[in-house]
Amino acid sequence: MPAVPPQSRLLRGRDGRLQTRRRVTSLAMSERYTETAIHFDLERLPKLLAATLPAGPLALADLGCGDGPLFAALVRDGVVAPSQPVYAVDLEADRLARVSERFPWIRTLVASAVSVPEIPDESIDAVISTMVIEHVPDEDAYLAEIRRLLRPSGRAYVTTVFKTTWAWYFRKRDGESVLDTSHLREYTDLAAFRALVESSGLRIVALERTRLWFPLLDPVLFRVGGRLRGSQRLLRALRAVKVPIPGYSSLEVVVER
Repeated sequence: MPAVPPQSRLLRGRDGRLQTRRRVTSLAMSERYTETAIHFDLERLPKLLAATLPAGPLALADLGCGDGPLFAALVRDGVVAPSQPVYAVDLEADRLARVSERFPWIRTLVASAVSVPEIPDESIDAVISTMVIEHVPDEDAYLAEIRRLLRPSGRAYVTTVFKTTWAWYFRKRDGESVLDTSHLREYTDLAAFRALVESSGLRIVALERTRLWFPLLDPVLFRVGGRLRGSQRLLRALRAVKVPIPGYSSLEVVVER
């Protein structure tokens, strides 16, 4: 989960009224990840990411990486290797420890996705940040940090939640369906999202929407998953039965500096 700065800049809330960032900060941190919930390793890289990455090994940063579910596939495909700097950035030290257990050569940084001063300017070939932007109180600062990290012509792969007006999920906040109650926003306007990204000085290379699916056993696996952490093949099998989440998509965007 990304860090939330304490400044009091005004933001527009879900009800359209202005609210202080401090209030938004409280909301963003209201649902911390539990010790037992895990991110499941992906068997393969998302198609859009694999198709648009430069040839590796790359200097790469994963902002808001959690347990690092993409690193195994990145290593297997030769995208990252010990010969180039690789950074795993997250707020949760315990989650970064799980990255270090598997990939001791990856540098872990307990930091916000909107400010990672340990990584020098223009030093990164590729940034990955999946399902993070909907958590940060300042989208402009988040995109500006991605731009700062990237070398000229460097690329970033960012994903977020996109919902239609008729979207439904079992989680609710103020009577409205939300995929995650810690989200500060769930994007509903594709043109506005494009404008937001492009205003940061990043050029959109590709943008796709993909239906979101819910593995039926995830509520159970999130609670016992810690005991199954080493059994990735078993976890994939248990998560194979899925249903679509009505009205919800994953929005994937590849940008270039």
